[in-house]
Amino acid sequence: MMKQTFALLILIVTSVSGYSQTKVGDKWMDNNLTFQITYEAIRTEGRMDICIADTSRNACIENLQSGFEVKVYDASNAMIWEGIGSGRTNMLKLPKALPNASYVTIMAFKPFVTNKSTGTKIHQDKRIEIKHTIK
Repeated sequence: MMKQTFALLILIVTSVSGYSQTKVGDKWMDNNLTFQITYEAIRTEGRMDICIADTSRNACIENLQSGFEVKVYDASNAMIWEGIGSGRTNMLKLPKALPNASYVTIMAFKPFVTNKSTGTKIHQDKRIEIKHTIK
């Protein structure tokens, strides 16, 4: 029984230490978060799937959400579509396919994400932002 309790304690400590969240004052902070595109078919379907990922583990964290703005550009850097995503779902559906799309930028509205399970805000030093080249 003592060995099982000790093993469970080691497992908990090891799993918690893998997260990069730290408490600074009264705020939870994590600057290892980013948007990650897990599926992209903007040119053919007008669709992409987006998650918030931990860069230290290169893995999506399913219970985090953040509203964001999306801008799609063509090869001459002209913006061809602009919209927003609530972050409540991973899928973003554009009104139509954009066959001339070259890259997309995604920027969070605020410098924090929200844990959907607890409602806790996890802050970053600046808003999460990515630029993704469309394949």
